Amino acid sequence: MGWDHVVFTHSGRSAIITAVRHLGLEGCEVLVPTFSCQSITASFLACNCKVNYYPINRDDLTVKEPELFRLIDKCRPKILYTCPLFGFDTLSSLRNRYDEIQAQGVKVMEDVTHSLLSDIDSRGADVVVCSLRKWLEIPDGGFIWGLKDFDIDQFYQSYPEDIDIVKNFVEASMLKLEYLTTGNDGLKQVFLPLFYKNNELFNDTSHNCRMSSFSHNILVHADFMQVREKRRNNYHYLLTHLDNPSVEIIFGSLPIGAVPLYLQIYVHNGQRDALQQALIKERLYCPIIWHTPQPVVAQFTKETIRFHDDMLSLVVDQRYDYEDMERLAQSINGFIN
Repeated sequence: MGWDHVVFTHSGRSAIITAVRHLGLEGCEVLVPTFSCQSITASFLACNCKVNYYPINRDDLTVKEPELFRLIDKCRPKILYTCPLFGFDTLSSLRNRYDEIQAQGVKVMEDVTHSLLSDIDSRGADVVVCSLRKWLEIPDGGFIWGLKDFDIDQFYQSYPEDIDIVKNFVEASMLKLEYLTTGNDGLKQVFLPLFYKNNELFNDTSHNCRMSSFSHNILVHADFMQVREKRRNNYHYLLTHLDNPSVEIIFGSLPIGAVPLYLQIYVHNGQRDALQQALIKERLYCPIIWHTPQPVVAQFTKETIRFHDDMLSLVVDQRYDYEDMERLAQSINGFIN
């Protein structure tokens, strides 16, 4: 894809909103997968779009294509939002049908936030968007690729950097590092509110900015080869050392070219939250990606989306080393509730 003709925004939300507005599709019908972040829905709603949802398969998180195409015929959307999940090409089949979808007047917007470093060609989409904060320790950052006749210079002149987000991030990160080094729990009461404040700023969909020079400088100097190698090594370690009958690994192999965002698991028997809390006590912070958006809960039967609530994301990123993975595997293997 390359970095030419890429528009750097301060978030993935800003990337979606800017793309929709440039395409002149505010107020249109949009299809989004049931398994998606609430911020995706919020971004389209900020453009006055009507959002409907299409289901995915439990076993491999691929799209249920028959249901999707029935929805396309029924809803007549102008935008189909897609996202290959967790670094794996969960769109490999659907991507071969992009032409068929686009022939019906639908713009395909592919979000590569999860697959940024994987060998996946997303250029068949009309527009590509991304949030960069999942891959680098930066305060802000997202991008858009594929907008035609977009005046990038004018965008950067019209939208300033968000200095507050950078300031909050730097201060909070320094305090967090001190907390991790010293174990002083009192510091959490100082740095967590700063991170929460930034989340509030990102959640404000009327607040659109360009990517800060602070984050851009980190991006252009990042050693992505080291990031790729570390993530793959960490994933492979967990893949070969996790052994708990209550845990099911969703992607049980690591293809050449795949760079994982997390190692995604199902925790059976309703024990997901209990396992997460047990790991937190060991200072292992594994997030829930994602809590199911309320409109999805209202639209689909519990049985259709029940597996969403069993998922936990195990960290494998470049901040963690062999000893961390060993400790994570041991904690999960020893979990009995």
